[in-house]
Amino acid sequence: MAKNVIVPIEMQSVNTATIGAGAFTEIGNPLEGALSFIRITNASNTPVIISYNGTTDHEYVEANGGRVETYFQINSTPANYVSKLDKRTIVWIRGTAGVGLVYVSGYYNE
Repeated sequence: MAKNVIVPIEMQSVNTATIGAGAFTEIGNPLEGALSFIRITNASNTPVIISYNGTTDHEYVEANGGRVETYFQINSTPANYVSKLDKRTIVWIRGTAGVGLVYVSGYYNE
């Protein structure tokens, strides 16, 4: 049963020196909870493309501090739907190799 508590996931990261412009590279492990909020921060010197399924481009994140924040629960009103990113989701990345890290953080309801 839900405790009505927000819990952070362990932050994941990838070094952009290890990515390429072709195939997507996984950022860490599958998400440990069904996220109600996710933040992707690009602290590298190269823009990146993010995918939530490993094949489709979903987000563009600018270099040098670019950030994408998605609040899934905002989409739940006024119909009271529960909108969350599936807990088994893997976040993927591609772009030109660069210097610096891209971080994924988020929160889920326990």
